[in-house]
Amino acid sequence: MDDEYLPNYIKENSEVFDRFTFDYLFKKLLADGYDHEEAKDIILYNCALSALVMQERLYNEYYLEIRSDDIIAPDLLDLYCEAFIKTLANRN
Repeated sequence: MDDEYLPNYIKENSEVFDRFTFDYLFKKLLADGYDHEEAKDIILYNCALSALVMQERLYNEYYLEIRSDDIIAPDLLDLYCEAFIKTLANRN
């Protein structure tokens, strides 16, 4: 894909080091009409990815379960809740 035809949200997120960003970009690509393999390839070709993203989303093929209408992935919701609980516990 030629750089001039890349969506702005890909250009603006060329470094994808967390699963939240990967899921955001992936869902946007799905919503724009790309299939799962095309969306994966666009991100792989145009973005720097962390080892965590590579393993959790690509190597384990979790990207195949992502849907454009999902609010947040279950594993990320668990991570968010865990961090929230720890924050509340450390307030005292």
